[in-house]
Formats: sequence, C-alpha cells, structure tokens
Amino acid sequence: MAIVPDYTHFGGVHAETASLTNILRAHSFGSNSESLSEAMILGIGGGLGAGYILYDFKEYNTIWLYFGWRTRWTYPITFYENLCQRLQVTPTFRETGTPKVAQQQLEAALEDGEPVVAWVDRAHLPYLQLPGLVEGHIPHFVTIYGVENGEVLVDDLAAKPFRIPVEMMASARARIPSFKNRLMLVTADGEPDLPAAIMAGIHDEIDHLSQKSESFSLPVFQKWGKMMTNAKNAKAWPVVFADRHRLYGALKSVYEGVEQISTGGGGMRGLYADFLDEAAGIVNPGLSDVANIYRDLAAQWSAFADSALPDSIEPLRETKSLLRQRYDILMAQGSDGLNDIQPLTEQLGALYAEYNRNFPMSDAEVADLFRALGDQLSDLYQAEVDALTALKKAVN
Repeated sequence: MAIVPDYTHFGGVHAETASLTNILRAHSFGSNSESLSEAMILGIGGGLGAGYILYDFKEYNTIWLYFGWRTRWTYPITFYENLCQRLQVTPTFRETGTPKVAQQQLEAALEDGEPVVAWVDRAHLPYLQLPGLVEGHIPHFVTIYGVENGEVLVDDLAAKPFRIPVEMMASARARIPSFKNRLMLVTADGEPDLPAAIMAGIHDEIDHLSQKSESFSLPVFQKWGKMMTNAKNAKAWPVVFADRHRLYGALKSVYEGVEQISTGGGGMRGLYADFLDEAAGIVNPGLSDVANIYRDLAAQWSAFADSALPDSIEPLRETKSLLRQRYDILMAQGSDGLNDIQPLTEQLGALYAEYNRNFPMSDAEVADLFRALGDQLSDLYQAEVDALTALKKAVN
C-alpha cells in the first residue's frame, strides 16, 4: 500500500493539463505552484489545437468521432516537454513492455511520494462505461496517486477520486502497445519566468493554428463543414450515412466530443479564455478583450454540439439529457456515483441499439440537418480565424 500523502487537489477540465496541474500542487513546486491554474497550464503549454477524425468501425456497425482540441494533440509527449521546459520542470518518462515491470515502476514512484501521469486506454476505465468496440482507440491521461487494498487511486477530472482494481488499471495501461505502459514523473528545476512562459505559450498557439493543414490546424473545421454536404467525396457525410445507419452514434459522439470528453464544454475554448483573462493581468491587459472573443467562440461550439442532437427529435433530445445527467453525476461524485450512472448507461445503450440502425429522421430531415451543421461549421471556422487574428494583434 502506498498513497501520496500531500495529494489533495482533484478534478479539472482537460486530462493532460489537469493531471499536471494537480501534481504540481501536490508537490508545491516553487512559490507559483498554487497559483498555476489549469487554464494557465494550458496556455503556457501552447493552448488550443484543431482536429477531427471519423473512425469507421464497420465490424461493429458504428462510427465514432475523435477531436483534437489541444495544440499538438497527436503528440502529447512533445506537449508535455514544451510545457515543462517553460515551467522549469523536468519530466521523467518511465516505459516498459513488461506488465510486471510496469507495476513495479508505478509502486516505486508512489512509495517515493510521487504522483504520476499515466497513459491509458480510455475504454478500459470501468467507470466510463464505454462500449468494447472503442477499446484500443482512444488515448487518455489520468493521475495515479496511490494503491490501497488492491485498488489504484485515480484523479480523472472529477471532484472526487476513482478507485480501480489493480488488474484493471494494468490492462488500461497496457492495452495500447505504443504507450509502453508510460508514466510521467516531474521534478522542479527552479522558479519559472511566468511572463516569458505565458508569451512563449501564446506564440506557440499562434504558430500552430496559423498553419494550413486540413488535419491538424484550423482548416480542418472548414473541410469538415464542406464534408457535411459534399455528395461526391467517399468520406462525406451524405455518402457515409446514405442509409442513415450509424448516424445516431456519430451525432452522439459529436456532442460528447465537443462538450464532455476532456473539454469542459465548448471544445475547450472556454478554458483558454480563462487563461487569457489571467494572462491579461500579468503580461498584456488587451488579452481580456481576446478572452471575451474566445468565450463567445466556446458558446458557439456548444451551440453546434447541441444542434447535433436536435431537441425536436425525441430520442435525440433524450440522448442528450441522459448524457448530461451521467456526466454531471460522474464529475461530481467520482466512484461514489457509479451506482447512479449505471441505469443511465443502460438507457443510453438501449437507445443506441434501436436508433443506430433505425435513425429517427427522414432522408429529407437528415439532409436539412447536415446543411445546418455544415453552415455552423463554416461560421465556426471563420470565428476561429477571427479569434486567432485578434490574439495576434494583441501580442504583436
């Protein structure tokens, strides 16, 4: 049994930033550690990104959407290394392909009083109650701060901890082979130059989101918008969902991906707005105006997510309501809420089984929905560009 004694901060918005934020607070690294909010950590790390992948699991008759809201969302090690360098913190990565060694590495860190960030397969976390079809496809990051009575103690965005059997956590760490059972520990090198770190993070985001990539920068949203109505591209929505099969699962994952899966709502744009408000008092008062722009952008993304499950269609409205109920309980109660969310998960499963094959809208209604979502994405792309332009003007 080993529990980090000073680990008392729980919860957050985004997995990668919340995990490091709470570890820094547990260690009290330097005089600034308590004042480094998760929003500040996000901004210093390079802020926002853009990404959208449509996974087609034909053997399971479902489609799942994955989003990248953080800068360098496909390169978490690079993100952590840049962030830690700016914070005057050294990250140490422990990797192994052997489960026994992986467990020994975890226990050794905890016995030394070191909470760790663990790379895990999201679908292997039992409290999230995800379908088996997505196992091995969705990376996630949690803080492990103890092992007690055969259970691993986990901080994963909720206000209270989760408890997972040791064997299940070992499976979650090992499921994605490229993760190599990875853990990250951190040690402080000195006091960060906070103004310099903030400006480095802002310019990092500007450089990243100014790229022309249709996969990893803002044009991905413009491309996605066009794919909502393009009838010629094999990956366009009218083609992929020509028979309306699997559309229910895709729209459900739009809502979850924008609002609930490690974003805090609004595609994480609200968290970045909080960073800009904090940064305004340290480096540039004009950033408060830009914060308001990003806060409006977050609301615009939330409205888009809401539109993906229209209230006018009862099964879709019910789906959205159940997702909100389940999310709120889990984030407030951690493992204490598992009994309460189980019936909600079962209701969602029943809706999925029925409507992923028999979608409750006509072809004409679906075409109208696709056009509306495409128009919203076009507006969102322009709003993203305008927000980035305002950020550039504020700091250049």
